Amino acid sequence: MFKKKYLLLELDPFDAEFYNLPNLVPYFEKDQKNLNKEGFDWLKTIKAMEVLVNTEDCEEYKPYKLFIKKWALYEKLTKHTDEKQWSSAIETINQILEIDPNDPSAYLNLGLSYRSNQLFYQAEQAYLKGLELVSHQTPFLTGLARTYKELGKFEEEIYCWHLITQQKNGDKKEAESRLISYEIYKLNNHNELVPSKNFLRLAYKVFQKSYNNNEALTNLGVKLVHFHLTSFAVKVFERVYQLSKIRPESQ
Repeated sequence: MFKKKYLLLELDPFDAEFYNLPNLVPYFEKDQKNLNKEGFDWLKTIKAMEVLVNTEDCEEYKPYKLFIKKWALYEKLTKHTDEKQWSSAIETINQILEIDPNDPSAYLNLGLSYRSNQLFYQAEQAYLKGLELVSHQTPFLTGLARTYKELGKFEEEIYCWHLITQQKNGDKKEAESRLISYEIYKLNNHNELVPSKNFLRLAYKVFQKSYNNNEALTNLGVKLVHFHLTSFAVKVFERVYQLSKIRPESQ
């Protein structure tokens, strides 16, 4: 149980998910008076976490324990990335993943480090793993799109940019720019492009996440028809038909 000396603060949903933390983190009550003036301070919440987990050892506080262990490595990783020491960054990220294999921030940085080191296949796998852990997907899809560009997987790249434009948050300018380039490409090149297994993997994720979104499913179905993925397209359009028959309850 939290004692009176602690204040529970609600993290930004992106930060909580990104660092594999609960939505609420402890903060010393004595520090709350400076919140409006100074803003949230990670070091202060870490100190509160340390006191808390040393006072009471329970499963509920496990994410705090892991975050405390990862903090020094996060700082080390920031130094490596600022100095573009990508091999050292990869070593540090692997240490973070030994502590917490489900840390999305680690996979995003791993993708960046591999991509910056010209290890594009490894970058692709890191971003795909990260996508499995988050609902705020824009940073991972952006990294994946840039990786596909380097690999020459044009259609997969464009599909990632398309998914980014459907996200509720994140910067969409780069995605919109690349999609415009794609439309120009289509005007000048009528050859069919063959999707890879990773395209299908992403498409299945979209199908699952958009199961009740008629418009998103229709767009997915059209994309699948373009690639002659008939059985999958039929499945998608069957769900579109089901949704079209569902009428909202009368007010």
